[in-house]
Amino acid sequence: MFGFSIKNKIIDGIVEQKAAAVIFALPTLSGFPNDEEAIHRCPDFSKPVVGLSFAPLFRHIKAEKLEYGNHWFKRENYRFRLKEKKNNQELYYIGISGKQTMFINKSETNQQDLRIDFWPFDVKDEYDAFPHQIDIYSVLDKEFSVAYTVYSSRFLHGKYKPPVSQNYFVDGLIQVYKHNESLLDHPEIQLGFIQNNNRILDYIHQHSKVVTDQNH
Repeated sequence: MFGFSIKNKIIDGIVEQKAAAVIFALPTLSGFPNDEEAIHRCPDFSKPVVGLSFAPLFRHIKAEKLEYGNHWFKRENYRFRLKEKKNNQELYYIGISGKQTMFINKSETNQQDLRIDFWPFDVKDEYDAFPHQIDIYSVLDKEFSVAYTVYSSRFLHGKYKPPVSQNYFVDGLIQVYKHNESLLDHPEIQLGFIQNNNRILDYIHQHSKVVTDQNH
């Protein structure tokens, strides 16, 4: 099931920015593939769904080409302010909100630059749903990006609900802030997000084809 959101911008005299999304059942991308069957059938729109969104990457206005390694920070650094620096990593606030983000660069274990946006769990507002929905942005291939949301076990039910013994990475992030700790002290949780994203990128590459525009 596809959803299209065509947004046009004039960049260097050329119309750019075309975006599309593939819609799945909500659990599919959390611990991907959470539901092996769901990736092969249209979702039931009477139940919650999640989108896998594709869009072009854009360079910084002053840059001559796309910059990788903290791609989003290099392009929009005015949006972020440093919260914490530890273990050769950094955690940022997004704007003036309490929402936080972490940038993970491409490496031997990480296929592409990755960004994790999340609202820290607050014990004073334990019923708030936002900390249980983590937004992921990843470079897909050279000039493209992919975005999606992963959910904690609060949103995963029945056969999709991960057992406690699984140490599900999204639940781990909730626990970190429930105990007043820092994501920068938990490389195992970061690795969970990385591995999940790697599997999603593998799936995309296995079921897609790059089509070159012969006019450019």
